[in-house]
Amino acid sequence: MKVYYASTGDGVRKAVRALLEAMDWQNLLPRNEDLLLKVNLTWDYLRPGVDTSPWVVDAFVETVKGHVGKIILGESSQVLVDASRAFVVTRMKDVADRHGLEWHDFSKNEWVPVSGGDISFSIPRICTRLPVVSVPVVKTHYRSVISVAVKHLYGCLDDNRHNYHYRLADYAVAVNSVIPVLLTLADGTFSLEGGGPKPGIPKRTDFVAASVDRIALDYSVSKVMGIDPLSVETTVRGNGMIGTFENLEEVCLPPLEDPPSFEFLPAVPNFVARVEKILRHRRKNENPGKDGPFLGILKFGAKKWYNMAYHLLGQAGETRRIIEESYYGPQWLGLREPE
Repeated sequence: MKVYYASTGDGVRKAVRALLEAMDWQNLLPRNEDLLLKVNLTWDYLRPGVDTSPWVVDAFVETVKGHVGKIILGESSQVLVDASRAFVVTRMKDVADRHGLEWHDFSKNEWVPVSGGDISFSIPRICTRLPVVSVPVVKTHYRSVISVAVKHLYGCLDDNRHNYHYRLADYAVAVNSVIPVLLTLADGTFSLEGGGPKPGIPKRTDFVAASVDRIALDYSVSKVMGIDPLSVETTVRGNGMIGTFENLEEVCLPPLEDPPSFEFLPAVPNFVARVEKILRHRRKNENPGKDGPFLGILKFGAKKWYNMAYHLLGQAGETRRIIEESYYGPQWLGLREPE
């Protein structure tokens, strides 16, 4: 199975177009059919490497529009994150406005009950009626080691998914098994290391990767991150079920001769995650949990912590510096990539 890599050193638009052309995207994407673009909007604070970069979506849409029908951007909210707010804060809304894309907050629309293996859950109805293209960010994750192709689809689980962490790999593989994805385009322009999936350390990595096989992509990108692919439980569990890393072929587009190579700092849980772990581990997990009567209080405290940490621990200032100094910075001001 092939995994494609392109450098964004000469521009995001050029790299994304080159990847798609190498994959023969016209034969992958159905002509004149509407398309769901599942993006990563996992935090409603602006921080490079956390959410899908606007320019990656911009480049994809510019390449395929006219071939496909209407393009819909979709993501779900989380217990601590408002996806619709993140849609605005990350300036993804500017991309949607430029191209006439539709925004679909999964959490505010209809869900459909499904089963995968021995577990049951719900997925957005829109995922059952439209072909899906997945656009994750390359980042570490303290629960799943990495969050790229397979973990990205965890965001298509129903809004009780914060209670599915006791079997995260099983649920991640199950939701991937019921949502066919035409291709996955991984955003490695700015990646995230350390405290992923939210307030980790932005890492400029200057690449995009793509594959029609989510397991092959995760296996390959793990190596790029300097992480043992077999330490990623979702990759091991999903191999042979939702894809395969057997007979992996890595295709590097010029000027790349080999896949990028980095040493990512592993993810460690932040303060909020450590508190959650203590609370959850007070009971033996045999079934999904349910939100308790104090959830509102816990949510309020966690949101206050994230807000304080974002400003007092230097995350807001670092984000401003990246926007001012990085080639990628203008996208987070709502601007298009220069031609």
